[in-house]
Amino acid sequence: MANSEKKPSGKKLQQICKVAASLFFEKGFWQTSARDIAGVRGISVGTLYHYITSKYDFPRIFCKVHIRDIRKWEREVRKEMEDTAPEEMLKKAVRKYLYLIDSRDKMVLFWYNTSQHLEWDQLEDVVHTEFRTVSLFKEILDQGCRQGQFKTCDPLLAAVNIEMICHTWVLKGWHLYHFYTIEQYADVCENYAVLIARGSNDLCIPPAAKTIEVKHLKDNWDRERREKPDGHGSDSWARYTVEDP
Repeated sequence: MANSEKKPSGKKLQQICKVAASLFFEKGFWQTSARDIAGVRGISVGTLYHYITSKYDFPRIFCKVHIRDIRKWEREVRKEMEDTAPEEMLKKAVRKYLYLIDSRDKMVLFWYNTSQHLEWDQLEDVVHTEFRTVSLFKEILDQGCRQGQFKTCDPLLAAVNIEMICHTWVLKGWHLYHFYTIEQYADVCENYAVLIARGSNDLCIPPAAKTIEVKHLKDNWDRERREKPDGHGSDSWARYTVEDP
């Protein structure tokens, strides 16, 4: 019996997810069929349907894997935060996060390539998880600013940029892999993160007008979908502004 709620921690399901993510990257989500996934994995379609009801279960499964990874990263970072200076903690958090991203590179690329075509219920948990990632980097930066180690005038923007430096390893891997090992790029990320964090009091960046909540993103996403049924949901993110109530 098919079970889309089966936990993604089972070894066989993890192997299936790895194959699916690779095929989605190579062929595209819409061009990949359940038969393709079963064939590459070396199992029958019937066996595949023991784990999923259709390929549309994979975004939800990938999301569960991503959430589990980020929670583990959070626990490891927070465990060291009290006894580690902010600059050293930032380096450790960045390196751990980069290795995590590298280990799930095809899944990360899946979200970047496919999110614009997915419905909100397939994305909401990923959005929450991204906010948590940025929030933890920002927490380290805020602590460093209070202790005088950092001088960034916009910790939120700095946190987003630090996250993106890590994602660049996957997004631009076709280029970076020729010049860096993962260990070398981790060193680069650490150094860039510290440079961003140190910032300068002389540099003035206007703060964001308002804090964007996930609820606002969902409402705007739904409105765009109603107004442009054939459009991409991510269009609403690119043009997103928070309106006064």
